[in-house]
Amino acid sequence: MSRLTMTPFLRNVLRVDAVLSGLTALALMADADQLAAWTGLPAAVLTGIGVALLPWTALLAWLSGRTLVATAAVGAVVALNFVWMLDCAMAAFGAFGSPLGLGIAMLTVQAVGTFVIAELEWIGMRRASRSSAAHGERAFAG
Repeated sequence: MSRLTMTPFLRNVLRVDAVLSGLTALALMADADQLAAWTGLPAAVLTGIGVALLPWTALLAWLSGRTLVATAAVGAVVALNFVWMLDCAMAAFGAFGSPLGLGIAMLTVQAVGTFVIAELEWIGMRRASRSSAAHGERAFAG
């Protein structure tokens, strides 16, 4: 199994993702009924997303605390973030219902923010991969 040595950049991006995911989870679970009224999105869906974000947040926090991480684990985080970005964009365009103006704005901000995080995680993964390879070559040569 391919492993990456965690770099400060990747660690920080994963931590930011964990914090933002956790805050989103709390906001969605705190008052889903009121958010549903404002956004036009179903309260049960908002609550379900909030609950689903809790283990996601824990996973991101756990990964960010590791010294070595499986390349596939970080790759899965990046891929799932891109899927979430696409889901939010499709929802903003009404693919899963009829969001109100605030719902469209919330979904658009979520899609753009998730894209940025996923892209930064991808960059961090590539940098960590190069760093891990360089350390491995030095360890092997030394």
